[in-house]
Amino acid sequence: EGGDAWAPWSDMFSEIQDAVSGLADGALRGVVPGSGRFPRYDFVELADGGYRLLLDLPGLEKGDVDVSVANRELVISGERARPELPVGAEIQRSERIYGRFRRAIRIPGDVDSSAISAKMRDGVLDVLLPLSAADAQSIRVE
Repeated sequence: EGGDAWAPWSDMFSEIQDAVSGLADGALRGVVPGSGRFPRYDFVELADGGYRLLLDLPGLEKGDVDVSVANRELVISGERARPELPVGAEIQRSERIYGRFRRAIRIPGDVDSSAISAKMRDGVLDVLLPLSAADAQSIRVE
């Protein structure tokens, strides 16, 4: 399959595009350079099969975040609003990330996209990416 050969390049170009976009957004919003992309995440391969994605989304609730799957990518998007400041207050330095965000994470080929589930707890989005039935059965073979 010719499409699979481009997957590593697609991920790399997506990362470069996100990084450049993040730099431009940060400069326009007065964000301290190098403060990182939002949201940050851990992608974990589970011992019993499947994967788990944990995204830090402090201050957000379930209704503030949209999780979708398109073209073998898990897309997490939403908006983190800047808190209201008292009248006359002026921000002197801003390191926290505000505004719209979007992260697209390539889904491994062995994941059953239709069985992906997500839950939000204490500002952490926890996404479970189970293996497809065929892959899960092959892992259990002794």
